[in-house]
This record gives sequence, C-alpha cells and structure tokens, in this order.
Amino acid sequence: MSYGAERALAYLYPLIIATSVICCITSGVAWAHWRYVLNACPESNCGCILHGRSTYTSFEGGHIAYCHYATYGLIFPLLFAIVLGIYHAYRICMGTTKRKTGTTTIRHRTGDMIVVTAESELTHNGISPYYWTPAAGISSVMAVYTLIYAAIYSDGFRVTCKQYSESLLKELQGAGNIVPVIKGRLSCDAIFDFMDYLVESISYERRKYGRINTGACLYMTLICSWLTVIFWIIITVVNVVQARRTQSARV
Repeated sequence: MSYGAERALAYLYPLIIATSVICCITSGVAWAHWRYVLNACPESNCGCILHGRSTYTSFEGGHIAYCHYATYGLIFPLLFAIVLGIYHAYRICMGTTKRKTGTTTIRHRTGDMIVVTAESELTHNGISPYYWTPAAGISSVMAVYTLIYAAIYSDGFRVTCKQYSESLLKELQGAGNIVPVIKGRLSCDAIFDFMDYLVESISYERRKYGRINTGACLYMTLICSWLTVIFWIIITVVNVVQARRTQSARV
C-alpha cells in the first residue's frame, strides 16, 4: 500500500511543479506588460494588473505588491514540491527489489508428489513509517498557503474585471441596454480584450506591436492556482491516510 501512495505522490508533485511554474510565468508576463501603462498613481507604484480601479479620468492598476505576490508567491511551496517530487520519483524509478522464492509439495490424490515453486518481487527499501506524519504536516501547510494565494489572486482578478467594465462604459459613453450587456453578459475574457486594445498611454506606440492576450494570461494563472490547491489537498489526504495506517509501526 505504501508503494501505491508513493507512486501517486510521484505523479502529483510534478503536476504541482508544472502548475506553479505556469502561475509564476503567466502572472509575470501580464505584470511586465502593464506595469508602466497602468502606473498612473502620483504617490505610489500602482502598476499591477490585479485590483485595478476605474477613476474619473483613467484606469489605474492596483498596488505593485499584489503582482509581486502573484508572481513570486508560489516559489515557496514550489521548492518543497521539487524536493519531495525528486525524492518520490527516485524511489519509484530507482527502487531496488529482490526476488523471493517459495517451494511447497502437494500430494495428488493418485499418490504422486507435485512440487510447486513460486517467485515474487519484494521491495526491501520501504519508506520509514515516521516519514508520513511530518509530510502530512508540510503538505497541509502548503495546501492552506496555496489556498490563500488562489483566493487573493481570484479577488484581484475579479476586481480588475469589474472595475474595467465600469471604465469601459465611460469610454464608450454607454447608456441604455449596453450597460447590462457589458456588466452582466460580457465575460472577463472579453472585458480584457477591450482592455488590450483601448487602454492607451505614452507607451502605447511601443505596445501596439507587442500586444499580449491579457485574458489568457490571467485565466491561466487563475486556473493553475486552483489546480495547485487541489493537488496539495490530494497529497495531504494521501499523507494523512498513510500516517494513520502506519501508526502501529511507530509505537
């Protein structure tokens, strides 16, 4: 049973590594693209695409700390995932086994003697039962940490989407039926498409030849952040179950 748990962990940790790296890259791309365009605050650095706000004259970004956290926040759990992923992958791929042979003799009803020989492979480097308890503690902390990360990012994503829809109505001088269309029917992806082409600044001439798909970047970070949370929760469940199963061996 321990082998099955380790095999599951050997797959889950690389998935966490992949989703965490995607979060760091995509959020960093969006931040780098908009950090000068949205930084219109006179007294603070507000060049973050997250937690943007609509003002009377322009659309400003959120405080730069949000983008720092979105880009670098998953490095801490990523390091744990890399170390533990290498550990379990090595044990699964390079684990040593030995053959065990058993022989028994059976007397047939005719009086003949039949010798039966069976061979099986046993792994003799089983993981210590004392491993699972601290592993469960670490994974539970990482699950809570990534949950906080995903919640903060989701809130920033939602605020920017809502605030830019307000700014879009002002820019289009929307009235009548166009108001519920933009506020209630357009997805955030469509809202960010408007943002890619309508938000201008002194650096617009430089940006127009290098536009990015802001909605795709933000959605990839959003989805991968919640996938990371799910993977850490699954790992926590695996570790807790194994810790309970090996409880008698630790006495």
